[in-house]
Parts: sequence; structure tokens; C-alpha cells
Amino acid sequence: MQLNKAIYTLVLLLFISCKGDAQNQNLGKKEEEKKENKTLDFFDKKFGEPKYSLIIDESNIADHPIVSHLDCQQVGYFTIHYIPKTNELQNFWKNSFLKNYDFNDINLEKDNARISNLLKNKNDSYNIFSYQIPKNDLEGNCTEENVYAKKDAIAHIYFYNSIEKRWKLLKDIKSDVLPPYLNSEFFKSNFPNYFKLETIKSGSISQVESNSIKDNHWLGNYNLNIDYGKLDNVSEMSIDYDIEISNDKCTFSGMGYKTYFTDLCKIEESGKQLILKYEKAIDGDGFSDHSNLTTLGTILYKEGKYYLKSPIVADKKWNYNSELVLTKKD
Repeated sequence: MQLNKAIYTLVLLLFISCKGDAQNQNLGKKEEEKKENKTLDFFDKKFGEPKYSLIIDESNIADHPIVSHLDCQQVGYFTIHYIPKTNELQNFWKNSFLKNYDFNDINLEKDNARISNLLKNKNDSYNIFSYQIPKNDLEGNCTEENVYAKKDAIAHIYFYNSIEKRWKLLKDIKSDVLPPYLNSEFFKSNFPNYFKLETIKSGSISQVESNSIKDNHWLGNYNLNIDYGKLDNVSEMSIDYDIEISNDKCTFSGMGYKTYFTDLCKIEESGKQLILKYEKAIDGDGFSDHSNLTTLGTILYKEGKYYLKSPIVADKKWNYNSELVLTKKD
């Protein structure tokens, strides 16, 4: 009797041990998968030169530039989506790019060259996302014509931070369709915070009287990048500021290290300076609240150059209200 009890105890301990080993192995696989995902760079040269396209086939046309890559041995299947930040740019890709296109003579190589040229050095004009289905969630013959997503496959959606030069995992979703050629509205509805000015309804932006600007040289888009050095071995502490001034709107925005906001502003011209008055916030993370300020900043014009002096923008030594050189595009 004692012998049977000892054998039973031994078998039970072996079962628990094996079960624990199996659980540890599963956890190890999941941790390994997470580790792989964190280090992914969808722009890596190992994936080859990107092939840009709007035309998926004769019956499926994207409304924005797309890159796709299939690699069943490593990362699985992923697409990169260039979603325009402005209505004008969205209209170009949706309506103008393929205007008068001969669909009886589709030339993907020619399309790729044309799109590549239009996107060159223009990443800041787009919100860039990647939609990835890992290799373990794929089945088939590993060709774009014969690969499928498994039932209950999970897709990972990433956003490319152009300031930090890295991809950030935003969301995991069920994905039983492959390839996932999604339109712009999918990303806008799932990630509205990344489309700052797109979320503003027509007419909601304060009108600036056309005669409030006597000299049209103030009109245009201004940019300023401040690099405060490395936060650690991986991350940079940098902030991008953008100011847009036209006859019908004024916006001041910032994105980067502990900064994310877009404010509406009113303008007052005074000699060789333009004062940006705070009106209201239209987007942000809630931590960059400027409602207690009257003035967001002043743009100065000196010897053909534009400078920003602002209580919310610090120089590299963290001094505020310093005169910082702006890059201006008309």
C-alpha cells in the first residue's frame, strides 16, 4: 500500500513538472515573439528596396501609397501605409494621381518609380503605419497568390515615429483577411489622434481677416526642430514644432519628447514681428495645456531670416523665450 502511494506521488510530481515545463516553453515563445516585434524595423534594407503601389489589381485600388513584403521565414507578411495628413494631399492620391491612367497598360515598375519620387524626403507629410501578420499566423505556399491568414490570426499595427526614427506598436487586432490592403479611413477611425488637422470640421478654424496681415511674407509654414540629446542608449530627446499661417487659419503644433499639442492661434502684426495669440487647443495629450497663456510666441523677421521667441519652446540649454531660427516654406 505504501509502495502504491509512493508511485502515485512520483507520477503526480512528474506530471506537474512536465506541465510547468510546457507552460514555461509557451511563455518563452511568447516573450521571444514580443522581443522580435519590439526590434522590428520595416524600413530595414534586408527587406529589399520598397515597391510602392496604389493599384492592387484591376478591381482594388488604394487611396494612398502602399508597400508590401512577404517573408514566411522571419517577419511574416506586412504592409506599410503612407496616410496623407492633409485633405489636399489625400485628394491628390485618391483622385489626381490615377487621372487619365491607362488600366489596359498597367506598369507597376513605372508606378513604383513615380510614387517613390513623390514620397522622397516627404515622410513628414504622412502618418506612416505598418500592418503585420506574424509568420506563425500564416498558412499556404508562401507566395502572394497562395498565402492566407489562419483562423483567429492576430495582426500587429505599428506607427513610425519620424522624430525618434523607430516603430511603435499601437494595437493588436484579429485579422482573417490577407493581404490587408486597407484604406485611409481604417487608420483615421482607429487612430484619430494622429490626424490632427484632419479632425477639424470645415469652418471650425477661426478666420483671420485678410487685412490683418499687411505683408504677405508672413504667410507660409514654419518648422523648428530642437534636439536635446540622448535620453538613453536608444531614444533621442527632440521636439518638432510647426506653425502654419494663412489668410484663413493659424495653428501652432509640437510633437516629440513629452510634447504633443496643436493650438489654434490669432495673429497680430506689429512692425517686423508677428504675435501668435492663444485661442484654443484642438488636439493633444492633455499635458501640453497652454490655456493659461495669452501669447504662444512671436515670429521675428531679421535680415531675411525668421526667428521664434516663445514661452513654450526652449533652446538646447532649456532656456525659454530665446530667439530660435525657423525654417520657412511658402
